[in-house]
Amino acid sequence: MKIINKIYSLLAAVMILVMASCSPDEFGLGDKNLSSEDLAENIAFTITHDESNPNIVKFKSLLPSSYSVVFDTPQGRFQQDEVSLKIPFNGTYQARIGVETRGGFLWGPYAEFKVDDFCAEFVTDPLWTYLSGGVGKSKRWKLDIDANVITKHSDLWAGPLGFWGMDDDWSTCMMGQTAAAGDHWNWTPGIADNSWVMSAMDYGYMEFDLIGGAHVTVYNAETGETLKGTYMLDTDNHTITFSDAELLHNSGHDQVATNWRSGLKLMGLADDRLQIATVRDNSDEGKCLLCYNFVSEEYWDNWTPSAPENTQVKPTLMTDWRDWVEQKTNKEITYKLANPDNEEGRQFDYCNLDGSAKGIQLTAASGIEDATLVMNSESKSYIYTAPDGSQVSGKYTLNDEGVFTFDKGFGNTQLSATGNYNMHANADNTLRILKVSKDDYTGHLKDLWLGSQCLDDQGNLYQYQAYHWVAQSASSASGPKYKANLFFNNSGWGWKHDGDIANYMSTNVFITGDGDYSLKFEGAESNPYLLYIDVNKILKDNPNCDITIKSIKVDGKSVDFDDTLIPRGYTNDDPSTNSFRRYVLNPWGPAACFKFDSGKNEFTDFKCSSSIEVVITVKMDTGAPVVTPSEGK
Repeated sequence: MKIINKIYSLLAAVMILVMASCSPDEFGLGDKNLSSEDLAENIAFTITHDESNPNIVKFKSLLPSSYSVVFDTPQGRFQQDEVSLKIPFNGTYQARIGVETRGGFLWGPYAEFKVDDFCAEFVTDPLWTYLSGGVGKSKRWKLDIDANVITKHSDLWAGPLGFWGMDDDWSTCMMGQTAAAGDHWNWTPGIADNSWVMSAMDYGYMEFDLIGGAHVTVYNAETGETLKGTYMLDTDNHTITFSDAELLHNSGHDQVATNWRSGLKLMGLADDRLQIATVRDNSDEGKCLLCYNFVSEEYWDNWTPSAPENTQVKPTLMTDWRDWVEQKTNKEITYKLANPDNEEGRQFDYCNLDGSAKGIQLTAASGIEDATLVMNSESKSYIYTAPDGSQVSGKYTLNDEGVFTFDKGFGNTQLSATGNYNMHANADNTLRILKVSKDDYTGHLKDLWLGSQCLDDQGNLYQYQAYHWVAQSASSASGPKYKANLFFNNSGWGWKHDGDIANYMSTNVFITGDGDYSLKFEGAESNPYLLYIDVNKILKDNPNCDITIKSIKVDGKSVDFDDTLIPRGYTNDDPSTNSFRRYVLNPWGPAACFKFDSGKNEFTDFKCSSSIEVVITVKMDTGAPVVTPSEGK
């Protein structure tokens, strides 16, 4: 019994030591026992005025660096330990600090601070004048839609509300700069074709002034409510914050965004243009920016419809496109909507006037790949079969500009899961050919993109809804084929493919069964850095497939290697791609059989003046998986 008591005493002592050794500083989420009072001014943070300019107010966290803090200030919220604000107007302001703890997020009490004088220097930026009209003046802004479904600044946007990527901002919207990476995309639909976005009406106005301060009045005609408050414009970070008021917006989006006031992104601002975005952070469709487009009241009142342009951009189709669409021998062609599972690409998209795809990501409705279109060039007849089995049949004509007219129309088929994208012909039963292409492997007709018009509020064509049809041929049913490519680059990422793909990409090679296949980089390179081979989707149908490297030649001369040292894996280390990758030159994990100069970031044996050729041997079934999820990762 004494021994047992001693053991218990020892365990208790150890537990006390362990518990004593764990301090809040060791947890990135802080101490869940913190109270709001612990986050008061001069306990958790300080507020100071710059000695040279008291209108510069500084906030500094006093908490250990292990705490993730947020400052809530008159100019929005900042997730950083130190914040400096330029506040032009005298007045009494509030700020507080919040911290992420193991028990959840905790805000401290507001602390007041005063700014005694007006600092004219901080409102000299032209953005203040654009927004308010200037010191001592006021300016009204109207959401760019009215009861007649007219968007007045249609030269800038198609409607009053645009959807943007989370990383888009002033630089990509107002300045039109191209971002190197991140969540960047945008879509601004016209309300005439997309009434689900918001109702067509005069929504009221926002009035900003610089009369004894920065004041804002927001009149919401949809609710009849008028809010009066103040605003703060951050011209450095391009944000705007409202106090006692909020961004004018439609009520239909009230529930999908939780913040209509603080730190909103200023996406664009000029004399007659204002764009402010909040985050859609409470929607099943995921996060994005909701960018509201405004015009100045002066522009609104003096706007007149513009005369239609005589010229219009049109798609440029491949040579002899008509001979491919209306073939002389194969007079009946069956099309099906593209099937992404078969590496056929998007089933639908939005396209520019030249026919180029915009790449809008919309989730497809279930089963739409069963839609079928049969066209007979001899009888000029067509049969469209919707996914639910219903049919539309009739006669068609095709003019020299690539415009089909279907005398019985084209039905109205829901393509997107959310129901906001349907396939249909134009009001006059027409559809325009946006693109025709051949199969790289068979040389037969493959893709036919048909587009219906999207018109803005003045009836001007600004884009197409595009439907991607894939021709079904006997050769396409003869057996699966898998596209293989060699990708190559130097350490400066200087190689591109058609100015788009981030690496050099070889000519397509199609894997149809067991055998040897050659892939080649053609060009000169003194700084070889990256080389890999991808075979698309081959593991979906052939999970026991293996791809070995048979030979490597640089400028025609063989390079020694050990295939067992060259990694096998999934494309992008993602098993869901079902694609096989061999990293021949992998700078992040060089194979031991190759010489890698880390100082120069190059594989010395692969410097070439004309070409690098890799021959692979494909075996479709080795009896067991060669690449597994654990290895692929």
